[in-house]
Amino acid sequence: MTDETFLRLVRHNTWANLRLLELCGALPPEQLAWTTPGTFGTLNRTLHHIVAAEHGYLERLTGEPPPIEVEGRGKPLSGGWSMGELVERASSNGERMERLVSGGFDPLRVISDGTSRVVAAIVAAQYVHHGSDHRAHAGTILGAHGVEIPLDANEDGLDLWGYGTTTGESGSA
Repeated sequence: MTDETFLRLVRHNTWANLRLLELCGALPPEQLAWTTPGTFGTLNRTLHHIVAAEHGYLERLTGEPPPIEVEGRGKPLSGGWSMGELVERASSNGERMERLVSGGFDPLRVISDGTSRVVAAIVAAQYVHHGSDHRAHAGTILGAHGVEIPLDANEDGLDLWGYGTTTGESGSA
């Protein structure tokens, strides 16, 4: 049985990543190079990190490398992928994670790499949390430089309320 709540979180994560990439894809390179103290790094590096980390979480959960080459095995973290490649990878991550969650996912399965162990539910929860955390960093970077992007439901933002409004699962009565 699929956990419908977790499935919604996975779908929201994919939707929010793709929406942020779409918004940032319209920015000139000099804005993608912005950073702000207290965030992960440049906006471009943050976007790359979100997508690449999902590759790693999925590989840990499935034991299989992603169908698209993962960061660190080809191009540098600092921004070796084009925005189109980031969108392709984020879409692929979302599809893989949704299939995993929908297809008999065992949240209590122990994953071990010989030096550490963790239950699958922790890795899966980190997959969702990580994206949310770094999307907030991206919003902080943009806001600190005077670029406002919708991040909340009042503006059809990137949060779960915005996702629910977009999917028709929340909104005015």
